[in-house]
Amino acid sequence: MKIEMGESLIYSWLRHEKQCQLAQTNWKASQFWGLDHYDELQTFLTEFDQYYQEKYQYNIFKNSSLEQLLKQAEIDAIGISFSESAQSIYAVDIAYHEAGLNYGDKEKTLSKIIQKCVRTALCLYGFFNIATGEIIFASPKINPAIEKELSPMFSDLTQRFRQVGLEFTAVLYCNETFFTEVMQPVLAKGANVADTSELFLRSIQMYQLFSGNSACTPQKTVKKQVIVAVPASQPTVLSHGDGKAIDRIPKWAVSPEQNNYRLIRAYFQLLAERGRVYRPELEVRCQDQLNHPDVYVRDFKGNFASMKTDKGKSHGKVFLDDGYNISIWSEVAAVLEKHRYLFIE
Repeated sequence: MKIEMGESLIYSWLRHEKQCQLAQTNWKASQFWGLDHYDELQTFLTEFDQYYQEKYQYNIFKNSSLEQLLKQAEIDAIGISFSESAQSIYAVDIAYHEAGLNYGDKEKTLSKIIQKCVRTALCLYGFFNIATGEIIFASPKINPAIEKELSPMFSDLTQRFRQVGLEFTAVLYCNETFFTEVMQPVLAKGANVADTSELFLRSIQMYQLFSGNSACTPQKTVKKQVIVAVPASQPTVLSHGDGKAIDRIPKWAVSPEQNNYRLIRAYFQLLAERGRVYRPELEVRCQDQLNHPDVYVRDFKGNFASMKTDKGKSHGKVFLDDGYNISIWSEVAAVLEKHRYLFIE
């Protein structure tokens, strides 16, 4: 059975982030299963069809019968989390189109997504006899124009579920929220997972084996340093960076309330624990106010970005980031090492 990388990611997310004891990809109904609530499902089908035609002019079911609709249904991943008092079900469709989500024009794309979510609700109620849970559509890249219209449609869909007597919540994870809510938590937990069936995590682990190998990293053009004649009181080498953090690091080192200090402290903590620092783990730690208040940074992305450049009004370049691995910029390494004890005490 073919499993796409996106489905594998969601499978790991359901197991490790949503704590689902049962998880399955590529779910389809068996032709031998009975269908509960047949009359109610017929009513729901009619009501949703009329609602979306009247409000959005979308023919989401294209005149399909209930039997046709359920027979064609395939849910990319389903997870069920059991506890002493309740169970939670998550039904996820994930779509990854490299150029951005596209099922045709904008109207066709929006209509297709809503159709998937409503059909999933009918499946859960008819085959699982469940009327509560999360119905999720996830995509790492959606055109902003489509996202702008799609987001309120998910709130609208949740309200519509309530109006017909279903307690499903429609959830959209795309673009930034896809990374922070889906991919980042999986990456943070991935190092501790040793399951060969989880293809997404295995691919990440394989990448990490060679991430320090220069053959795996695109070669960058190295700018030559230029020696010029200058007065004795001035530096004799002009490099491509200003290195303005060099003068600031001693001040940051005695200011634990500042975000600069906290980011560097978190970096050293992870370096001591793992021997390497990965961006998802750094972000998770700096946003975990409960367990790591000493390195909590409210605006991680803004402050971290400001410590990767010397341009403009930035804090000053300290970190190098290849999109996953984090290291210290060589220009500031010496002064940072000199004051390292102040960041880790």
